[in-house]
Amino acid sequence: MKSKFKHSINYIAVQIALPSIIIGALCLLAFKNNSNTGLVGIGYFLNICIGIVNSVLLLPLVINTIRRAKDYSEHFKALFLILVNIPVSAIYLEIL
Repeated sequence: MKSKFKHSINYIAVQIALPSIIIGALCLLAFKNNSNTGLVGIGYFLNICIGIVNSVLLLPLVINTIRRAKDYSEHFKALFLILVNIPVSAIYLEIL
């Protein structure tokens, strides 16, 4: 997948966003199937960390998109994944 991205910040963003969505969904599913209160704490903490990391990563992505607008399709893919991940994390927090 690294060959699809010219800019390393976009590659890093995708490598953070995809596992974040998967881990958040797995924590939510594990809690709903088990109703274990320990999973609530772990899932809640993980989703807060995921939301913070994705929010912090958004700023360098936007700056990179502005500075290197020539490769806009690559930048928009990474921005889309990060921007989708932030509300998904908030929804998971609301459900937990």
